[in-house]
Amino acid sequence: MYKISSELLYVFAILLLGFGVNLMSIANCGMSMIVCPAYIISQKYNHLTYGQAEYLVAGFLFVIFCIVLRKFRLAYLSSFITGFLYATTADILKFILPIFQVTISSLAIRMICFFLGMLISALAVAMFYETYFYPQIYDFFCKVLSKKYKISLKLFKTCFDCTFLMISLFMSLILFNDFVGIGLGTIIMAICNGALIQFFRTKVLSHFIYIPRFKKLSYYLNNA
Repeated sequence: MYKISSELLYVFAILLLGFGVNLMSIANCGMSMIVCPAYIISQKYNHLTYGQAEYLVAGFLFVIFCIVLRKFRLAYLSSFITGFLYATTADILKFILPIFQVTISSLAIRMICFFLGMLISALAVAMFYETYFYPQIYDFFCKVLSKKYKISLKLFKTCFDCTFLMISLFMSLILFNDFVGIGLGTIIMAICNGALIQFFRTKVLSHFIYIPRFKKLSYYLNNA
């Protein structure tokens, strides 16, 4: 077993997720169904970056989460903070890395970028689950409610992803009368993402021991 700081794992997860989302964006094979709503909004309203649109979508889902759970705790806001950091990181990476500012015409390279982006994003989400920090609201929603209602996380995540796929389809048709940000890759992710996350948690991340450096913060979030 290898030891790693929980805080370092959290930072890696944010960086990897921002990188993976941008890879799927330049692949243009379809975005993750979780990413799609914010991506569609950013494409419709050019004054909004993807990250800024993500703040809006995540904030709305956070309100829904509290309503479904029928309670609010201050600690829950850390899931929104995670989403804010990830969305901001995605915007920064797109701005500073030239690779994310080009149009790729080669289908083979696009497919490579998509599948790498999908794997990296799934790994990042799995890493969030292994830290004491709350993951972004989408994954926190799945983690908390699957536990509350005693449903397999893999099954709950897959159903949640498919629901977001339907929402994305509806938004795209309403705003563009076309499929924007939605493609074969979106459907592949809706089906496979939950299984990929579970694979990384059980087959890869299970070989590590996660040690919190901020023990009081860890205790607070774990017992909130």
